[in-house]
Amino acid sequence: MPLVRKRPAAHEPQSSDEESASPEPATQTTRQRQRRVRASPSESEDDDSGEDSNIRAPSSTDVMVKKLVRLALSSEYSRQPIRRVDVTNKVLGEGSRQFKVVFEGAQKVLAETFGMQLAELPQKEKVTIQQRRAAQKVERPSSTNKSWILTSTLPSKYRKQDILRPTRGPAESSYTGLYTFIIAVILLNGGTLPEQKLERYLSRMNADSYTPVDRTDRLLQRLCKEGYLIKSREMDGGDEVIDYMVGPRGKVEVGTRGVAGLVREVYGRQAMVEDDDITPAEREKIEEFEFRLARSLGVKKSNGGAAEGAQDGDAENAGGSRPTQRRRREADSSEDSDD
Repeated sequence: MPLVRKRPAAHEPQSSDEESASPEPATQTTRQRQRRVRASPSESEDDDSGEDSNIRAPSSTDVMVKKLVRLALSSEYSRQPIRRVDVTNKVLGEGSRQFKVVFEGAQKVLAETFGMQLAELPQKEKVTIQQRRAAQKVERPSSTNKSWILTSTLPSKYRKQDILRPTRGPAESSYTGLYTFIIAVILLNGGTLPEQKLERYLSRMNADSYTPVDRTDRLLQRLCKEGYLIKSREMDGGDEVIDYMVGPRGKVEVGTRGVAGLVREVYGRQAMVEDDDITPAEREKIEEFEFRLARSLGVKKSNGGAAEGAQDGDAENAGGSRPTQRRRREADSSEDSDD
């Protein structure tokens, strides 16, 4: 009788409940992770929104302040004054009445960040008869004619060669030295210097034809263009008389204060003026020197005995009384005889 072989018992399939129950924990874990991932960006967005709420968006006034600061720095780099019209057209826009607020904000940024400030330039002197007659017709000068340049706000004790090095531009230090020397010569001669006399001073410095910057005639034209000098022409008995005076930028940037410092350095008196520990004899010499310097510049002495002058109006006071043509010719002739 043949053996009956039994088939192996087939594995019973698991119930649907068991199948659905087995992957349930993994599915729940995945869903929880997805929820966390979805929730994390929203939480970060909430944090970012909270941080952004603390940061104030820049207003239109802040933007105009930054524009004025950039305009001041770029104009000073090319030695061009900032005019009220330029501020209106390039910063404020037509019809804006926020000049005072924007100007004060720019002054604050310039002082705190760059150690500078905008200084107003004085008006040009009316030297010829035509200019004086035209000035008499104008009752009140317009505020739209105002202009400014950048000046340093550092104290005088920090304005030394060891701290403030010369500019590394091409021939920049030579240019600064030349216009400071010419302004000093003009102010020490009463604020007005004839062209022939200026040429004699330049010839003594071996700069009557050429200078380290450019030709002498081109250098003088550049100084007049940038506002360091003013060149006036007048007719006297059929002869043309050319005089040089200190311009608006020269008064603010150098002035009698800068000229006095240059003279002290040349004569070796600057260290003695700043030093308090000196003998009575040295103090007497310094007082005599400062008295002669103040008389030459036409300014008053300060309480400390040093010759000081207001930066804006010092040169005007020094050159307020212009000598007559006859006195100039007599002075020139006497100087020629001395030479």
